[in-house]
Amino acid sequence: MTTKITKDNFLSFALTLLLSFLFIGTWYRGTSMAIEVLCLLVLVAGFFIFKNQRNCLQKSEKFYIYAMLFFFISALLSFIVGKGWELQSIRNPNMPSLIDLDLPSKYLLGALLFFLFLKLDFKICKKAIWVFVGLGAIINGSIALYERYVLGIGRIDGLNGIAEMADASALLCLFSIIIFIFSTDIKERFFYFFAIFFSSFAVIFSGTRGASLGVLLTIIFLVIIFLMYQKKYIKWILVAVCACLFALGISKIFNIGDNDAMRWQSAVQDLEFYSEGNIHTSMGGRFEMWKEAVAMFQMAPVFGLTTAEIKEKMPEILQKSGSQIKRKQTHRDAVGTKHNQILNQAAKRGIFGVIAIFFLWFATIKLFLQYIKTYNINLFVLALFPLSMIFYFIFPNSFSGEPWESNVNVPLMCLCICMFYKMIKVEQASEK
Repeated sequence: MTTKITKDNFLSFALTLLLSFLFIGTWYRGTSMAIEVLCLLVLVAGFFIFKNQRNCLQKSEKFYIYAMLFFFISALLSFIVGKGWELQSIRNPNMPSLIDLDLPSKYLLGALLFFLFLKLDFKICKKAIWVFVGLGAIINGSIALYERYVLGIGRIDGLNGIAEMADASALLCLFSIIIFIFSTDIKERFFYFFAIFFSSFAVIFSGTRGASLGVLLTIIFLVIIFLMYQKKYIKWILVAVCACLFALGISKIFNIGDNDAMRWQSAVQDLEFYSEGNIHTSMGGRFEMWKEAVAMFQMAPVFGLTTAEIKEKMPEILQKSGSQIKRKQTHRDAVGTKHNQILNQAAKRGIFGVIAIFFLWFATIKLFLQYIKTYNINLFVLALFPLSMIFYFIFPNSFSGEPWESNVNVPLMCLCICMFYKMIKVEQASEK
């Protein structure tokens, strides 16, 4: 007996499967972008196949889509005003470089993805996603242990990149904490306790200060939320934190000669070196890039400087900022971020770019914050996931890096926002 393909057995299954692979594949650099493209293809096909399914968008949903579009528009305005096309492509010198529009264009894909998630009627299997979040956390932790203790790598990166592996593992850790807190089965809690434990290793051994501090601050954020709205779950978040502390303790005991796996001591040393005039450290380099960003903003406060303009005006930028970083008027030295999301927006997209990132943060938080105050515990839980993710990527990571400029993190964030909001909409529909 054949089964007719419908939205329930095609869209629901296909999207649940793709999103499940997203969480177990965060150790590989191309996973998030590949899953986003595949999800779009499935949804576009579903949009034309299931023509009877159309849902109207609410004001907050439109607001989020507008924020995504405005992020791209801010980059497009900078590109047009700053004649960004005058920069030649590295791969094909006969063609203009579109590097200034590469990452912002992914916000267009994110907006379309969110639109299609809302317009089509399907369900994502929460149980499957939760299991794969835990599996992904354990996989990342296992890779971290292998790279650290077998290969002897100082800062683990999987096949992703140090910062990207750290961010993905931090999110899996935070998501596992939330699932652990609200699990009702003892076996499930045991599984997610180990997921937290293993993912903590990946965060610690990445040596990424922003990730470890981000996890700590986000846990504090969750504690505050629970104290305000769900006090009875406080004890479970404290138990979950014990898993993180166990991982930290083990990493200290078996550190293979490295007593500063999380690089906190090196941060103090960096500050000391910088005060002595040595900029060739992680933090010293950031301080010099921040000075460059301020100078760039002063030179073009409305629309910022394109990569073509940065290359042309490199001597002026260095002179005006007083930066001690040795740069040449080359494509390579002109390309790159400033290790601070707000300063990077100001330098490359001007005041429009700064407004765009604040608009995006506000719209995303607004989308989910309303469900924190609800009496429906399921809506509360589903809203916690994206809010903890956004909090993590803002504090402190947007002040020490540019997670909203990452070709790995942006698709991951877009997919998570779409997925959790879709789950919220399905939960709301089941109440009626």
